Amino acid sequence: MKKIGIALFALMLMLVAACAQKEVKTGSAPTEAPAAASSQQAAEEEKEQIELTIFKYGGVTLTQTEVETYFAPVEKKFPHIKIKLLDIPEGDPIEPLLTAGTIPDLIFGGSYGELKEKDLLADLAPLKAKYGYDESRLKPEVVSAINQSSEGNQFPFSINLPVIYVNKDIFDRFNVPYINDLKTWDEIIDIAKKLTRSDDGVNYIGIDLTPSKLGSSLSLDLIDPVTEKAAVTNEAWTKVFQTIKKLYDIPGFVQGDDYRHDDKDDVFYVDRNLAMYSHNLAQLVGPLEELRKQGVTLNWDFAPHPNFEEALGTSLKINVHRFGVTKGGAHQEEAYQVLNYLLSDEVQRLVSRNGRVSVLNDPELEKEYGADIEVLKGKTIENIFKATPRPLSNEHVNERKVSKYLTEAASDIALKGADVNTALRTAEEKINKDLETLKNTK
Repeated sequence: MKKIGIALFALMLMLVAACAQKEVKTGSAPTEAPAAASSQQAAEEEKEQIELTIFKYGGVTLTQTEVETYFAPVEKKFPHIKIKLLDIPEGDPIEPLLTAGTIPDLIFGGSYGELKEKDLLADLAPLKAKYGYDESRLKPEVVSAINQSSEGNQFPFSINLPVIYVNKDIFDRFNVPYINDLKTWDEIIDIAKKLTRSDDGVNYIGIDLTPSKLGSSLSLDLIDPVTEKAAVTNEAWTKVFQTIKKLYDIPGFVQGDDYRHDDKDDVFYVDRNLAMYSHNLAQLVGPLEELRKQGVTLNWDFAPHPNFEEALGTSLKINVHRFGVTKGGAHQEEAYQVLNYLLSDEVQRLVSRNGRVSVLNDPELEKEYGADIEVLKGKTIENIFKATPRPLSNEHVNERKVSKYLTEAASDIALKGADVNTALRTAEEKINKDLETLKNTK
């Protein structure tokens, strides 16, 4: 019996040793013995202190508060690194910075096509080979989107899901039930008819929609990837614009020369006359929380994002917020290590709890969504996840440069009474003309 006991004790020691030597997955928060962690911490602190700067590109939202929250574990992991968000208005171009000799280390957001065209991104392949990159931990749709839209050359951070924000006071005023199940766009427009009315001197609008948003509902492109010509006079885009026209035909929706009612975020939380607002989580949850901190309250909730009947249960083309390492940056290796740690369990849990949707393939994180944001307490969080993102289509590099012609087509229908077919033909002619010009100026 004594020999058996000794054998068992020896086996336990072997198991403990094996567990101590087990490596963690790339991108996950490491678990280290206290002595090893202390030694690594000391080594990190001895390194030269550097500052990594972040430039927001393409109108994406990333607040100073978010940087302080999400990068706190990063700065603890790498004590020699400090993260700084460049104090530049959202949407400002990066070229003046580069001309002035300031090269940010990280670029947050932006169309990969534009970034590639301007040669702004470093090649991540060598950095991935050196420091690792475990995409098996990511949601499959995130892997697909990153590989398709950026050739794997940008780093996923969060998913910017679309949702319907509902002003419950307007619904209550007109005795309209709240929305907690999936609806088609036609059903949403029927509800909008009941909410688009003038009452007590206020012009209320049920919902406002854009052609690009409805086109994204069906993963439509403006440019045919094969012919490189405009592709907006087909059956699908016609359906989109017929739906838009139903909205414009609601009595009271078009008011003089005004047919856009959601072209700024504060229309929902300042003007408060928009009953339903189709928008992304990252763009509105933060401002609503800031208002709450200022003592400004709004009676609102989430409704699931609608779609056309044939695509019900999906929302819009997936929008992965991502980082890139800037080409020519002085600290590319450190920047990459920081990005890799943003995919750790620790950081991604902070991401989810503070109002962004994690890119990790972990359903438990969705259950924690918004837990640390007071303004989301009591909200119908499950409505956010009832519609799943749609896969990306093959967006042409010039697509965003010609998307303005869809807006012009919508304006022609709303304000000039143009029929759908004529408006789309005109848009197609203008797109093709611009594409030819862009082709000849290369």
